[in-house]
Amino acid sequence: MIDATGYERFLAEARASLAAGAGLDEVLAVLRRRGFSPVDSIRAVRALTGVSLAEGKEIVHVSPAWADTRERADELHRSLEEGLTD
Repeated sequence: MIDATGYERFLAEARASLAAGAGLDEVLAVLRRRGFSPVDSIRAVRALTGVSLAEGKEIVHVSPAWADTRERADELHRSLEEGLTD
């Protein structure tokens, strides 16, 4: 998790970038490069856009910035679901 000062500083920068026309995917890519986790990213998306937790999770999950983790997460969820139905 990113510290509170770094998080607030990033949010201010992200709001300025979005206001200047950057897309949310661009913001997420910067966020990841700065060491934010998926949880930090969801939190930031919610703060920047006002979406629900479920929507924030979906935005981060399908984002190109987190594409490399998506397959592993999907596989984990599938295996957990299979384990629950056995």
